[in-house]
Amino acid sequence: MKYKVISSSSKDIEILLEDLSKKLEKLDFTPNFGMIIITQSLFDYHKRILKFLEDNMGWDTVTFFTDGFGTKEGIFMHGILILLLTANYDIFVTGKGPLDQELEKITTKLQDYDVAIAVYPAIYFPRKTTLIKGFLRDRFYWFRYRRCKNELCKRKLLKRYSDWVQKERLFIPINKVLRILGKSGISVGSINLVPLEVHEDTPLILHNFRPIGRNVLVIGLKNADLHFKDIFPERGDSFEETKEILRKFFAFKDEVKVLKEGNVIGEINGMSVREYIKERFQLDVGEDEFIEKIEKGEFSAITPYGLAFISMMTNGATVVGLLSSPLNLYPYIIDLDVFQSEGLVLGEIFSKNPEEFVDFGELLSKSSTFKILFVDSTTLLAYRSETYRIYDFLSNRLKGDWVVIFISPPGMRLSQSTNSRYISEIEPESFYFGSGTSLLFSLKS
Repeated sequence: MKYKVISSSSKDIEILLEDLSKKLEKLDFTPNFGMIIITQSLFDYHKRILKFLEDNMGWDTVTFFTDGFGTKEGIFMHGILILLLTANYDIFVTGKGPLDQELEKITTKLQDYDVAIAVYPAIYFPRKTTLIKGFLRDRFYWFRYRRCKNELCKRKLLKRYSDWVQKERLFIPINKVLRILGKSGISVGSINLVPLEVHEDTPLILHNFRPIGRNVLVIGLKNADLHFKDIFPERGDSFEETKEILRKFFAFKDEVKVLKEGNVIGEINGMSVREYIKERFQLDVGEDEFIEKIEKGEFSAITPYGLAFISMMTNGATVVGLLSSPLNLYPYIIDLDVFQSEGLVLGEIFSKNPEEFVDFGELLSKSSTFKILFVDSTTLLAYRSETYRIYDFLSNRLKGDWVVIFISPPGMRLSQSTNSRYISEIEPESFYFGSGTSLLFSLKS
């Protein structure tokens, strides 16, 4: 396998594209696949950039926007990274049918590959007209929800609302994607994109420079390895043990009772999530303000508060970000049916050492293969200048070439059980937490 890493980080868009053009001209092999990473800081220029890239690339490409990347030259929150490969791979994209069925079709085609990576919008932010329809749908269900006389009535409405949200693919549950693709018997990495800065029709993911919209793109690869880690303490052997671990490690705020169904939360301690966030954290945003911020690209999907749920299957845990929004019912990117109804409201706390995000131990140094690390992008905000310690750590530990891509916290489905005690194991061999997770993707020569 041959590969080439090309990047540019000039603040001037014309200089940046000219720099990339010169580097592409110097290629000494013909790749068959390219992964293109564009930082969110360049989103306003994305049409110009994509036109340039399409004119200069005659091979298969997957393109998406992230919050930053790192190479042997440094850590960058502005620029373009291009990974060019001669790889044994295939790309599959879901169609218009029910997403579960579309993923099942792809699953049957993955068995001959070593690993797979799924790239998709975990939350899709549509245009104004679709947002307004979504708000009307929320009001309709919330009106009926409040008229319910018992919990069974509420659960039926939540289930119907959850089915609608998933049918429209506005929220794609990460553990459901991993659950289905994991049937292939190979390890699957989840690049479940949620932009830190939101624009209309984002996250923008493209296959051969054509947007995939609200679909899941899956790359099957041979001669590759995939590994996962999180930065948190190990999970307990029971609900109570894991709950105590979460209380001690994070900034504990509240212990709550939650009514949920599918991937939708109906209430926290008898209040809508919107009411709870407003009362507990004094945060609230109306429909007009929400739409205006998205239209201007000013809405942030970052929140320091999360609602931790503990899995009934593994005693692992995941965290639902508590984000102020105009919605009364609260859809999310996780199928919550596998979790207990008791939750812990937490404030985020990171490790003192950013190196922990990329410390995969002996996996980093045992070979000189090309390595791609997908790392939780909130490290860029949490550590700021200290993020450079990730660069120093990798420069000292890795023998071969490497890149770091800062994205929404990734998930993973392992092909077989391990002895790991990751707290992020929310279903057997399936991992996702909501922060603090990383993937190590190694390409063999």
